Amino acid sequence: MKKKSISLFYKLRKPLPMKKYYLLTLLFVFSAVVQSQIIVEITQSPNDPSLLGIIDAQWADPTSSGWPLTPDMTDANNAIEAELMFVDDDTDDGVIDANGNPTNEDGCEPVTNDLTGKIAVCYRSFCWHDLKAYYAQQAGAIGVIIINRDPGTFGMGGTTYANNITIPVMSIGSEEGDLLKAEIANGGVVAFIGTKVGLHPNDMATSKADVVMAESSANPYVLSQNGSELNLDLGLFAYNYGSNNQTGVLFNVNIDYLGGSVYNSTSAPTNFVSPSGVVLDTQYIDLGNYSPSSWGAGTYTVTYTITTQNADDAPADNVVSSEFKITSDNTYAKSRTDASNDPIAPTGFYLWEGTTAYDDYEACITFKNANASRLKAMGLTFSCSPVGGTMANEIVEVRAYEWNDVFIDLTDPAFPAPASPWNLSQVGNSFHFYADESQNGVNIYLPFTEAPITMIDDQRYLFCVYTASDSLKVGFDNKIDYFATVNNYLEYSGPVKTLPAGGSDQWYAAGFGFDVSPAITVNFDLNGVSVEETQDSQLMTPFPNPAVNLLSVPIRNNKSGTVLIEVVDLAGKLVLSETKTIVNGPLKINVASIPNGTYLFKMTFDDGVSDAFKVSVNR
Repeated sequence: MKKKSISLFYKLRKPLPMKKYYLLTLLFVFSAVVQSQIIVEITQSPNDPSLLGIIDAQWADPTSSGWPLTPDMTDANNAIEAELMFVDDDTDDGVIDANGNPTNEDGCEPVTNDLTGKIAVCYRSFCWHDLKAYYAQQAGAIGVIIINRDPGTFGMGGTTYANNITIPVMSIGSEEGDLLKAEIANGGVVAFIGTKVGLHPNDMATSKADVVMAESSANPYVLSQNGSELNLDLGLFAYNYGSNNQTGVLFNVNIDYLGGSVYNSTSAPTNFVSPSGVVLDTQYIDLGNYSPSSWGAGTYTVTYTITTQNADDAPADNVVSSEFKITSDNTYAKSRTDASNDPIAPTGFYLWEGTTAYDDYEACITFKNANASRLKAMGLTFSCSPVGGTMANEIVEVRAYEWNDVFIDLTDPAFPAPASPWNLSQVGNSFHFYADESQNGVNIYLPFTEAPITMIDDQRYLFCVYTASDSLKVGFDNKIDYFATVNNYLEYSGPVKTLPAGGSDQWYAAGFGFDVSPAITVNFDLNGVSVEETQDSQLMTPFPNPAVNLLSVPIRNNKSGTVLIEVVDLAGKLVLSETKTIVNGPLKINVASIPNGTYLFKMTFDDGVSDAFKVSVNR
């Protein structure tokens, strides 16, 4: 699990407004800020100027990550700037590993090329990170950048070699690595590694971790009737990294819906003093609360903007945007979702057993709502991908729990400890079998065997994907960050449980960190419908049911364009997918190729709205 160190040294905090989330800020925000001070900036790129600028990176911090002799990069005197060069360990040239990267550039063997005065670049692979750094250091490198096999940075661990590393070690994501690798091979790419503090004269900043977002990225429409049922706190933490004082800084937030602004607020002019050593002037800017008289289904975009009196020398971190949805099909999610309201999973996590053997683990999202009884849970949508190239014959389970520990929020002393047995009552589950790699990264809808599961008002729930395999990655979204948001609403978003072999359950309430979220959607249905809805549902009833060869599906009167039709069996396997154009009369779906059985038919229209129904095929 990602562990965040606690340090009060790096922040100069001014009096904060009376908002509940700052109870935890002093415990969580400091380590993240220190990490964000240490940057990788591409300063020369002869053939592709678009690569210039700061890229997302993570530092092997000697105070928290077990690299005791690596330099303190918060000290500007330890900054380095040099050409980037891939390592070459001269083993198996031309061989590609399971991650799709050249094995001779993973740095797992002694490096044969001369890296004197260079920043070494290598791929994350199947050996310890400190071993890579050790071999690069032996070849003369003054720093190391490790490219992840997945999008996003990662915390770097090691064995005894870490005790010998005296150069800075950074990790970057596969996306940034893919953009850089061809240019590095051409030569002449130069990078700066060091503290952001004082690097530029004028440099105000915030980040996606520092802005308050919606508590969930997909919110059921039936639970979002008005501002009393769903409202959004708005604010951000801002920092002065630059060497100059800043006066009259303005902060703005704008919420856009359907191409128009529905909320806009600008702060009073605010002054910031320049850093004192590595201590930053950090202030929270309160930008109000959005509580509309009614919500509309669709996507809302929240954009925070910093405007300075003097031109900012590093403006890339002056604008941060996030999105959330009100879903007409009542989908719920913490991760981002696509046009069909299915989860987006750029990366994944699995049971890595390099130091500890595990029996199982499960990734969960939380749910609690004062009006939850309006809904019933039908199932979960998720994705998995293989570790080491194969996922054949692996099984995954979805679970729904009532979380019955009694506590107010995560500041409550009664909040259950990680090693304690959380008070969970399982109310739903279902299994999915992966026959081969054809569903690698594919979203699977898995209905609960117990569905429909009626929700209870103000009851906490965990919706989880469980696996006992170290060969499956569960999909996660690493393009969203709930850091400031969790500290605002005081409810964890994505707990994770592991079971060490021979041990007992270990719950990590913060999961793998607030900067990744389990890519799980909960598929809800209405718990009871009105007369009008019943009539509409009757008009949409597919026929004949059971179907033989041809199924007719009536379409709502207000729908036009195209519709994506997906048919899955009760194990979640996609058996049919086709796009049809809506014309007068019902859609005709040929089910002659589908074996006898019961199936879930999902129809997704151009506007993102979905309808779903069960149909039996019997011939």
